[in-house]
Amino acid sequence: MKVRLDTQADGFIYAWGTDYTSDNVIDIDENELKKFVVGASKLVDGKIVVDQQRVTDLYPADVMPSPSPEHQMIAALYARVAKLEGGDGNE
Repeated sequence: MKVRLDTQADGFIYAWGTDYTSDNVIDIDENELKKFVVGASKLVDGKIVVDQQRVTDLYPADVMPSPSPEHQMIAALYARVAKLEGGDGNE
């Protein structure tokens, strides 16, 4: 799936989307994208790598919400739509 990754100066990803008009568009496996944690992930050799210490620092367990089943379904649907829009055709 093709996605745009927006990174901070230190290389950590702070956002992703399906706007293909920018220079930072990559082709990445959908399962890799599911690993993404805002502000605590980097792209290394085409794989999402999560810095667990940063996750702990940015999202303390007592404040970090768990995604609801509805949010998980919406995310899965969004990934399917993005895959279809990318012209992959393998649904």
